[in-house]
Amino acid sequence: MVKVVFGMNGRLSKLYCLFVFIAFAMPVFGQMEEVIETETMIEWSESRPLEWKDYTYRRIRLKGSMALTKVKHSVKGYMRNGLPEFEIKVLFRKPHSWTSDTTNLDLLKHEQLHFDIAELYRRKIEHEIIKLQQSQEKNAVVYRAEISRILAEFNAYSRQYDRESNHGKHKLEQARWKQEVLNSLKIVQNK
Repeated sequence: MVKVVFGMNGRLSKLYCLFVFIAFAMPVFGQMEEVIETETMIEWSESRPLEWKDYTYRRIRLKGSMALTKVKHSVKGYMRNGLPEFEIKVLFRKPHSWTSDTTNLDLLKHEQLHFDIAELYRRKIEHEIIKLQQSQEKNAVVYRAEISRILAEFNAYSRQYDRESNHGKHKLEQARWKQEVLNSLKIVQNK
């Protein structure tokens, strides 16, 4: 199961303020490429898979293993050369993610795929933003609407994944989903 938290400034004027802040606070654009890992968050990285130590342990009285992976699509907007730009990160939220079984590696793989799906949709958002920029779209509302649409697709896709894989218990479906997501990650990255 996955829950998404999404927040973004609502007014174009706030984008201008954020742009001014970023322009003075971060003179080197490449600095934004750093991967975030703190006591509370882990940024998605192909080289940093989730581990059970990233989760809080919860004793559950229900039968079977359970886990919850909470992710956040962090979307920060600003203006550059008259066009809205966005920095998008997928963050695993440690304090809100939990498991009832720190020995079930199949469940961990299922939860990792939720994190990977969040990254897939981050890439889709990025791809759509680039298309809007190439068309010289200047209205931040158009960008926000596109981001919201893709995040709604993400939520539906995540629910479908849980449903079809029976939360990772259906091994063949779990394997099929893993392959589908990995293939999709490659395709979206190469667009």
